[in-house]
Amino acid sequence: MKIVADMNMPALQTTFGLHGKLVRLEGRSICRADLSDADVLLVRSVTQVNADLLHDTNVAFVGSATVGVDHLDTHWLEENNIAWANAPGCNADAAAQYTLAMMWLACERLHRDFRQQRVGIIGRGNVGRRLEHLLKALAIPVMACDPPLQDQDEPQLVSLLEACANSIISLHVPLTHTGKYPSKNLFDREQLAALHSDTLLVNTSRGGVIEKAALLAELQSGRICAALDVWPDEPFIASELLDAVTVATPHVAGYSREGKRAGTEMIYQAFCKTFTFTTPDLPGTNTDTVKPGFPPSSSADEIVQQLIHSSCPVARDDAALRALPRSSRGAGQVQFDSLRSAYPERREFKSHLVPGTTGETAKQLIRMGFKTA
Repeated sequence: MKIVADMNMPALQTTFGLHGKLVRLEGRSICRADLSDADVLLVRSVTQVNADLLHDTNVAFVGSATVGVDHLDTHWLEENNIAWANAPGCNADAAAQYTLAMMWLACERLHRDFRQQRVGIIGRGNVGRRLEHLLKALAIPVMACDPPLQDQDEPQLVSLLEACANSIISLHVPLTHTGKYPSKNLFDREQLAALHSDTLLVNTSRGGVIEKAALLAELQSGRICAALDVWPDEPFIASELLDAVTVATPHVAGYSREGKRAGTEMIYQAFCKTFTFTTPDLPGTNTDTVKPGFPPSSSADEIVQQLIHSSCPVARDDAALRALPRSSRGAGQVQFDSLRSAYPERREFKSHLVPGTTGETAKQLIRMGFKTA
């Protein structure tokens, strides 16, 4: 087999590499000529997979190591008998933890006490559910809105109006254009205008969920604030929008070592099933742990805060994004692909072993997913 893969996917050699020749390419530059004699295509969210890319190729399987599938024309793939798979939930822990850190940093920059905030979660899927758990572990009031789940009689959900009455609103919905609850421009001019003054809007789902021009107008007026990891025109960001947000990161919320590897392994399982290969025993993920240290005088709150910021270095990622030069494309835009491709390794809470904690502090850290000793 010839297997063309996004070069930023990990663990390819020990999985797909067992079945053929691997060709690693920059995801955004993959074109039809690269696939003329390929059997398998492995991508992340930056590759648009559709008829333009795959027509007249031999590709029989497309695997996307991502949660969302808005970059895949799944209808066309199915019509043309091309099997496809994605990796729902692969990086949910990473994205939820990073979202929490974004909220906390934004509140610090806005001189607000994060522990005194109330959070409304829009979308209680894999990421939203985990974020809800983290917030409850910190005793922060939280409510969730998810109309599709409400239709399935999921309990303890509220309306969009109720969720948007909180001081922080966090978006965790797929980008959809059709259906009963389309999310494209879910937060349009009218919905943004209805938010309370000083609302902090956090988005780690998809940039197209918020109407760009309306958001910019609200931010520049100072009426609301935003922390964004995803952007309307990725990988480009209008400099005026970048300058207007409180926290800005380059679509890396799910970029943990554990999450990336899980994404590869999930689509590998689907690949083996499609081609009726026996799935080999995969090498386990490294069990090495990060052992952070704290000054002896640190309070319980300081330990939790420092752990979140050190494991999810949002301030570092924000500074790197703002330091990028404005490109010549359009009027003063930033292109952030270089930050994603060279992103430093990040570990999830479960890979942190926190020594010297006892009592309620240790219990709280364990509820959040950290290990204690």
